[in-house]
Amino acid sequence: MHVVIRSVVVLVAGLWLAGCATGFPRAAAPYAAADGLDGTAVLARSVAAHGGDLRTRSGDLNYASDGRWESLIQRIQPVVTDAGYRVTAETRYAPSSGVHAIRYQGPKGTKQVLRTRGGIEVYYDGVRATDTGTLQAAAMTTDAFELFHFGPTFLAARATQVTRMADADEGGARYQRVRVEIAPGFGEAANDTVIAWFDAQTHLLHRVHLTLNGFPTTQGAHVDTTMTGYRAFDGVMLPTRFHERVRGPLRIDAHTWWVTGFDTGRGWEPGDVANGTFTGAAARPATVLP
Repeated sequence: MHVVIRSVVVLVAGLWLAGCATGFPRAAAPYAAADGLDGTAVLARSVAAHGGDLRTRSGDLNYASDGRWESLIQRIQPVVTDAGYRVTAETRYAPSSGVHAIRYQGPKGTKQVLRTRGGIEVYYDGVRATDTGTLQAAAMTTDAFELFHFGPTFLAARATQVTRMADADEGGARYQRVRVEIAPGFGEAANDTVIAWFDAQTHLLHRVHLTLNGFPTTQGAHVDTTMTGYRAFDGVMLPTRFHERVRGPLRIDAHTWWVTGFDTGRGWEPGDVANGTFTGAAARPATVLP
């Protein structure tokens, strides 16, 4: 039985590595929507609905989360998932300066990622990692989590082309879809593509379907993440539940996680999230959500 499972995993991994972006939604020409809004206008309206452009916001946003990884994605993408460390997390984000730090905890120990406009640092149990694959994967996933958790500001900041696509209906709701070409892409990718689904009533970001060109074994693959459970935190609308699926070259569930705590305005400094630990105002856990 174990031999069969290993053979299946090797086959699936081979399909992943050989895969191209078949099935990724295309936008051959801008969609002329009845509401008269182009893609740029839909994106701008969503930025406003989320509380405005976070790049203009001083202070910090801090959250705690918990989650679970599906077993097959761990076998196919062990470096990207890093599921022995990436289970619970404490995140510290300062949008105006671009400092994004995540301290993960898992059965193997603690992993801390510090993403800044100047680069990426990764620490395992306080020891700094230097290998290329670890740094590439962490940069890509941390950028993706900035999009998942903090929404359309990420797209507005990196968009090079925004195209309205045909609306989609799902679960009794209508979504306005926009294709956004971004540069840089996630992590070290020169560019990536994101299909953003915006709720036609609330204008909040519901789903992102994206390429992942920033890591060798995810090039040619595409995934989507659905964000739900929106709550207002200090004037910002943020999701609290997330579900990620691989959509090509194979289709599997990958990761489910949820926010367990949140607070704002601590006043921590970049040095408080440096060197593989949280100190000072960054140290205490995020305030538990009721």
